[in-house]
Amino acid sequence: MRQELASTREIAVRTICALRLAAAWMAVTAPATAAAQPAAPAALVEQAFEAAGRGDLAPVERALREARGAEAVLLRARLAAASYQGAPHRDAALVRLATSGSPAEQGAALNVIASAAFVAGDYAAAAQAAERLAGLLRANGDAGAVAAIEMTRQVAAMLAAHPAQRVEGAVAHQGVPLRYDAVGLPRIDIGINGGTQEAVVDTGANLSVLSAETARRLGINVADSSGHVGNAAGGTVAVRIGIAERVTIAGTTLRNVPFLIIDDAQLTFQVAGGYRIQAILGLPVLRALQRIRIGRETFAVEAPQAYDAVRQNLFANNSNLFVRAQVGGRDVPLHLDTGANQTSLTALFAQAHPQLVAELRTGEQQLASAGGARVNNGAVWPNPTIGVAGRSITLPSINIALATAADNYGTLGSSALRRFASYAIDFPAMRLEPGDPAPR
Repeated sequence: MRQELASTREIAVRTICALRLAAAWMAVTAPATAAAQPAAPAALVEQAFEAAGRGDLAPVERALREARGAEAVLLRARLAAASYQGAPHRDAALVRLATSGSPAEQGAALNVIASAAFVAGDYAAAAQAAERLAGLLRANGDAGAVAAIEMTRQVAAMLAAHPAQRVEGAVAHQGVPLRYDAVGLPRIDIGINGGTQEAVVDTGANLSVLSAETARRLGINVADSSGHVGNAAGGTVAVRIGIAERVTIAGTTLRNVPFLIIDDAQLTFQVAGGYRIQAILGLPVLRALQRIRIGRETFAVEAPQAYDAVRQNLFANNSNLFVRAQVGGRDVPLHLDTGANQTSLTALFAQAHPQLVAELRTGEQQLASAGGARVNNGAVWPNPTIGVAGRSITLPSINIALATAADNYGTLGSSALRRFASYAIDFPAMRLEPGDPAPR
């Protein structure tokens, strides 16, 4: 008999899903049914790119030690993009591959260029690369991958029509009060165009977000053009682009900050007592602050540390951050998502550890996201330990999805992060640094 595992307050909430590019590598390089196919890169490189999409960069590093020529160019660019180091989308060798390599090499190069350019805020380059990549995917007959790339192209093209986001003056190292809302997500007050607005701090959002009503109230300039982004419930959400002339966060001022504008109904969640989100601070804004610390009652901007590849434990797939973690003693790269109220594992983790899952209780689990919700069949793992950077905590339980397709192993969400007294996210150093476990 199926058991209901989540009470209403325990429903997993995910604010907004990521723009996705990861599927394009395998879609372009996998053999199609046509008789004549270009030679694909070595299987080792394909496997390395696929693993990188799940947040695991070890296969990229191993493959790079033996790679030569085009394969080495692709792997170096993928590794640089995953570490937010340099400007891999402008690498001359990668750009040449994108125009003169084999179709498979062109697809892989364009994938890296589009994602790295988007992360860097070079939206015109991202849109152009995504458009060319979509053309390759159409020729390969992969309509699903074309749809995913088209979402990125649409949003990048809309952003390219506006001035680039910038920090005005120096980043201030200050703190402001932080509070956790009814479902456990961190919120702070920020300034937008001279007004005050509460916003969720969300490392899982590729762009910042405002509800349509909030955008109107704050005088946001909203473009007429529209596009779509994916949500965590497996659907899409209609969006427009709005530009805030001035945003202030903990003493730092940013200019020309882009926001996805979403209908208010899409940011209202079916939680007992009612729950809605009016604003989300996404990854581009948080990265501009360089190093942030989230505590139980304070959000602080701190001086960043220098990048050190040996100490790095954060890796990026496009605009998605992954952290090297240990779950129940097992090494697992987890999506670092402060905008997810629950820490959870996916069907990919279940497939990798069938013996563990076979011993667990199963039932239904509900996930609510911007624009929809879904019910998954899943298992409950009681009392697992979560370890990051030498610190560890124990959760009462973790849900493991069993039937829903996934492109990563799971999410490190607020339910685990809140169990540390504080944690710092250092973007230049690419490190998550948890503090001591918080007293219970």
